[in-house]
Amino acid sequence: MERVRVLLVAAEAFPLVKVGGLGDVVGSLPKALKPLGVEATVLLPWHQGLEARRVGAVAFPFEGREEVAALGERVEGGVRFLLLGLPDFAQGRVYGEPDDGRRYVRFALAASRLKGFDLLHAHDWHAALLPLLTPTPVVYTIHNLAHQGLLSPEDFFRWTGLPWSFFHMEALEFYGKVNLMKGGIVFARRVTTVSPSYAEEIQTPAFGEGLDGVLRRHAHKLRGILNGLDTEVWNPAQDPHLPAPYSRENPEGKEKAKAHLQALTGLNPPILAAVSRLDRQKGLDLVLEALPRLLELGFSLYVQGVGDGALEEAFRRAMEAHPGRVHFHGAYDEARARLAYAGADAFLMPSRFEPCGLGQMIAQRYGTPPVVRAVGGLKDTVEDGATGVQFSLPHPEGLLYGVLRLFRLGPEAMGLRGMAKDFSWAGPARAYLQVYREALG
Repeated sequence: MERVRVLLVAAEAFPLVKVGGLGDVVGSLPKALKPLGVEATVLLPWHQGLEARRVGAVAFPFEGREEVAALGERVEGGVRFLLLGLPDFAQGRVYGEPDDGRRYVRFALAASRLKGFDLLHAHDWHAALLPLLTPTPVVYTIHNLAHQGLLSPEDFFRWTGLPWSFFHMEALEFYGKVNLMKGGIVFARRVTTVSPSYAEEIQTPAFGEGLDGVLRRHAHKLRGILNGLDTEVWNPAQDPHLPAPYSRENPEGKEKAKAHLQALTGLNPPILAAVSRLDRQKGLDLVLEALPRLLELGFSLYVQGVGDGALEEAFRRAMEAHPGRVHFHGAYDEARARLAYAGADAFLMPSRFEPCGLGQMIAQRYGTPPVVRAVGGLKDTVEDGATGVQFSLPHPEGLLYGVLRLFRLGPEAMGLRGMAKDFSWAGPARAYLQVYREALG
């Protein structure tokens, strides 16, 4: 196959801007595609604080008039990034602003005017409009079906100038709103999501977030491709944040990580760790409900993350009530997170749903067996009884069962087996190349 020029269009990408797993994927995939003959460029909004060299401008229509966005370029880690300078992104957060819908529609309109690419790879609802705007073939990836980009039709059609004929139930209409993600699913040439099990789950009412019928109708072009890890970034043998390097062949450094985590937190083993966005999706409320019994059984708990204010406060109260048994770190802290992956005895991910998840893969790579709910990418990446434990019931009793079973089976042996697994991008990159070929016809 000849060299393919692909533009990955997303809201975030590591290392320029990262909020969650989407950023990791979009930052890592281009490097994995390069050996396969794919020239992948990443397009992002020019978020506040990002530095880049201005290389041109892009004209595009918005609200019936022509607007112009500056175009910046930056190469980082061998990946070429393009940045679209729109006023909506000159300040504020990546997500969570009142005008998110308007600014990401504007971003997609501007992105559709870039030339010189054989294929566009759009990510999540922020770029889902692209298949309606450009004749260039589009592959659309769903990272989290729960966030769909719902807009009032009056605003949407005024902003875009698209005909109202798109507003019907087989196109953009969704219970009286415009649904951008639905548009991506319907109009893209191929649709992917970030694990095989999640691709199956979202075609059911339990996980489909109201779009399961649409996904079933378009199942012929839907495929689940498991996310990979950047195995250079996530490597205990060369992680500068750890007190000593270690590997499966030479695991002694892991004991130093355990000792360091204990000294830092005051916790005694066995330590259960959760590093996560604090969100009901992630099942951290189940950890709180199971906590009295876990403490009674002799476990300690380390939790790190930010998010839901009520969960943050509940974990702070738990730390105050159980000094030396519970430690909560309510911050984004890369060094501490890596120490937790390396130094804990087990890693908890009791998610209610999980499109892919990276924490369980990182934990296994660092020799810490995970206890996970058997959903989505957790089901696909943790070998039950071999590299970790799965449980089915989204209930504190299910989590307790998983923890006790893991320690009965032996976490040390599971940890070593987990370190032998290949979570690299090599396999997923080949799968994406096949999808690109199909989209290009």
